[in-house]
Amino acid sequence: MSPIVRTVLLSIFALVLGGLVIVGIQRIVERQQTLEEINRLREDLYRSRLTADRCRGALQTSEAALIVLRTTIDSLRAEVGDYETASGQVPQSLYDEYLGVFEEYNDSVQVWEGRERRLRSAESSCRATIERHNALSDTLQTVLTEAGIETI
Repeated sequence: MSPIVRTVLLSIFALVLGGLVIVGIQRIVERQQTLEEINRLREDLYRSRLTADRCRGALQTSEAALIVLRTTIDSLRAEVGDYETASGQVPQSLYDEYLGVFEEYNDSVQVWEGRERRLRSAESSCRATIERHNALSDTLQTVLTEAGIETI
């Protein structure tokens, strides 16, 4: 074999070998980047799950307190009704007592309305938190599937 052919063959071999090394390194780098993305998504998903769980817990607590307050309001409404006679009048001798219960009822209704508005606002915020968690979960599932790590 002539030196020129040998040199050409060695050059082609070196180019092919160099190309394979470059492709191999690229695959290793891509794999590492994918693993880093998966770890970041898992951490984000974990934090998002904690936030969503706390949010749901706070909503449940607020809702339970609102139900208790509603029961109190219903009780006060019934008590106000007990003061009224069949004609809708309150006996003069009980009027001061009636007025105190009636004011307590009105104050409780205002408190309930404020708490209900805050609960609705918190529900909206929690919904956004839960949707973010679900989106992160979907993204992680897609990345895992594309990487061949997990299939649906």
